[in-house]
Amino acid sequence: MDLNGKLVASACEKEASHERITELVSGAGTPSIIATDVSPAPSFVQKVAARFNARLFVPEHSLSQEEKRGIGGKIQNAHIRDAYAAAVKAYRNYENRLRQIEHMETSLDRDLLKHMVLQGHSLHNAELMLTRKEEKKMEEVERSEKKPGKAARDERLVRLAEENVNLRKALEMERAKAAELEERLKKAESGSFSEIAKDREVRRLTDALKRKSRYIHFLKKKKRRKKE
Repeated sequence: MDLNGKLVASACEKEASHERITELVSGAGTPSIIATDVSPAPSFVQKVAARFNARLFVPEHSLSQEEKRGIGGKIQNAHIRDAYAAAVKAYRNYENRLRQIEHMETSLDRDLLKHMVLQGHSLHNAELMLTRKEEKKMEEVERSEKKPGKAARDERLVRLAEENVNLRKALEMERAKAAELEERLKKAESGSFSEIAKDREVRRLTDALKRKSRYIHFLKKKKRRKKE
């Protein structure tokens, strides 16, 4: 399954080794979680998860045939149905966090954020790590672009000027969005709706404002680096 809960591939192979299963899974992508339908997890499944250094999801209790049919009733192959039911149970366990990332305002790769959160990182740390990774990537590009010769320097200066204009526009837009969030936060704090609803909205807006502030800081650093 992908990080939006959609089935992307399924297979069934008799007496396959964990190396063979690893090969089949790799053909569909890099897993964030390996799931099993029985508790405790079989050593076979643990080996597959270890091969990918992926998190292992184990249900609180082994899934019954009735429960598995309820999840994957349209799947005829019983083995694939069992695997699909395990994947669905794992997805549902993290669904709220995945939806939160899907709907958050960010320029970072949402799938990478989801993958890191599923691997055990907090959303805050995942954002910081990916932001730093983007910064390093930009630094490497800038170093590779330092070519000798006046024509090359002039070309680079023109490109940097264009990028600075785009960065300035992006910075202005993010500041406007941050100001809007601050205004909404003030209204939420003084609103007339219930205390529970108010607290929930305040927390949501505060988290959004913090993310926006971090992104503005990132854009400022990027803009300063371009000027240098």
